[in-house]
Amino acid sequence: MNNTRGIEEFYYFIKKVEEFHGHVCAGIAMGTKSALAAMRTLGFDPHEKKHKDLIVYVETDRCMTDAVQIVSGCTPGKRSLKYVDYGKFAATFVRLSTGEAYRVTTIKDFDKNLSVEDLLKAVAETPDEEMLLLQKVEVNIPETDLPGAPMERAICVACGERVMDGRTIFKDCKAYCITCLKGAYYSLKK
Repeated sequence: MNNTRGIEEFYYFIKKVEEFHGHVCAGIAMGTKSALAAMRTLGFDPHEKKHKDLIVYVETDRCMTDAVQIVSGCTPGKRSLKYVDYGKFAATFVRLSTGEAYRVTTIKDFDKNLSVEDLLKAVAETPDEEMLLLQKVEVNIPETDLPGAPMERAICVACGERVMDGRTIFKDCKAYCITCLKGAYYSLKK
């Protein structure tokens, strides 16, 4: 891809991400650039929004993830965007049909005092190889994490709630949800 086309595509997606996210910041700029590079490397067209052959793992719950979602078209509801809480500014893009996968992370910081316009210009004009580390990786995706209908379903014997996608824990030959056996992030008010 020639650099002018790459810069135009970057700005096109920055507008889309800003509409979704609500503002532009360094995380949005670098996330957009990262996602575009990974998509190109795997041969996906980011302008097509139906990538049934793509799963993306994001390693942060910050701005970058919104950029990855908009550029890739992957979402948690489609089970194609997976969040792994590593606290890293990185994402792994996987082509399901071949298993080919690339993890992308940023290796360049930009001056925090730059205006938004100057930051966008700097990110857009920085060559991928100077800003990003794109590594070929291997990802083992459990069948229960793939997009599509749930492969497994059970009812927790303790709370009666439905548990899907291999998240059931069996104890004494009975199905339990994780929250009943290990605790929840919430507590019921009495």
